[in-house]
Amino acid sequence: MSVKNLIFLISQPRAGSTLLQRILGAHPDVHTVSEPWLMLHPLYALRPDGYKAEYEEKLASTALQDFIKTLPSGDDDYVEGLRRMYGYLYTRALKDSGKRHFLDKTPRYYFIVSELYRVFPEAHYIILLRNPLAVLSSILNSWIRKNWFSLYRFKHDFVDAPRFLLDAIKLLGNRCVVVHYEQLVGDPDKEVHRICDKLGIEFVPEMVEYGRQKLSRFNLGDDEEIYRHKRPSSEKIDKWTQSLDDPQVWLLIHDYLNLLGRETIEQMGYSYEELLGKIEAYQPKQSDLRFRVPLELLIKKPEERNLAEYVMARLTTVIYQRGIWGATVAGIRKVINALSKPG
Repeated sequence: MSVKNLIFLISQPRAGSTLLQRILGAHPDVHTVSEPWLMLHPLYALRPDGYKAEYEEKLASTALQDFIKTLPSGDDDYVEGLRRMYGYLYTRALKDSGKRHFLDKTPRYYFIVSELYRVFPEAHYIILLRNPLAVLSSILNSWIRKNWFSLYRFKHDFVDAPRFLLDAIKLLGNRCVVVHYEQLVGDPDKEVHRICDKLGIEFVPEMVEYGRQKLSRFNLGDDEEIYRHKRPSSEKIDKWTQSLDDPQVWLLIHDYLNLLGRETIEQMGYSYEELLGKIEAYQPKQSDLRFRVPLELLIKKPEERNLAEYVMARLTTVIYQRGIWGATVAGIRKVINALSKPG
């Protein structure tokens, strides 16, 4: 396959990428499958850290770099090898579909855009942006579900990804189509038409009605919501504000806006003042914020938290979930259980 027929769709997770994938996958010339994650492995192999493996990943990275130095053209040969191998795999994935373009939707390619672009410089790239506060709200509702101390596991997805995506837009230039989720669901026919023009494929109105097309269900991505609709709906644009009634969520969203800062928010195409105003409209009483855990602590890995931070955060979390009396009872029970154990 020509790399010009390859399309990469990259975004923050929980930004609506499955929706756009299914719309584009409904095009008669576009084939797509559940998130491949195909290019992360070979490109991370060039990095000295950032991944773990049983075979000593740091040593493997050193060994690979030593091998690359022996090649006539160095890392250019390695990149060409990746282009041939993975171009072949994309071609094979496309073979029986009867279509001309392959769409690889893997949100976490935001980690490797520069390397990916080097391997496939003639591919098309779609960078999907969404109000990052809505993204964090979706992460909290879909993945965290009040298990606040697991939030650090997704730190890259909401703390680092926005900046990586902005850097990708600058790097990719005219090879990149920038899409805002809010515009996609607000006026899907117009936005999908624009995307198709940028990709060099004909706009087919039926693709917007993605739910009426015979597309298989994906193993990865949006696990349920996307399959309940026939076409994009704007009802979710401000749905994130509904969760601000919860003081803990309010604090995390408020902290997150401050963490990203005005410059990043506005470079992504959103109004810092407007988002701040929506948050402040739900501001809880100070007494309701007393036993809440700040974002700064929750995005730390467990080994990065000192003992005082850990104890205080755990205590405030239990108080938040059970109330002061419930937390006291729970603490007494733990003491009794510890004293009743033999030895």
